[in-house]
Amino acid sequence: MTTASDTIPTGPSFAAALCGFLSTTVATTMLMLLVRSF
Repeated sequence: MTTASDTIPTGPSFAAALCGFLSTTVATTMLMLLVRSF
């Protein structure tokens, strides 16, 4: 995380990739919670 931010300049592409990664992580977490609730 820190190494990526140090080597790659913060731009639209980096922000989009980070946003996609965060959304995927949140979606996976919500899915796991839904599966455990059933």
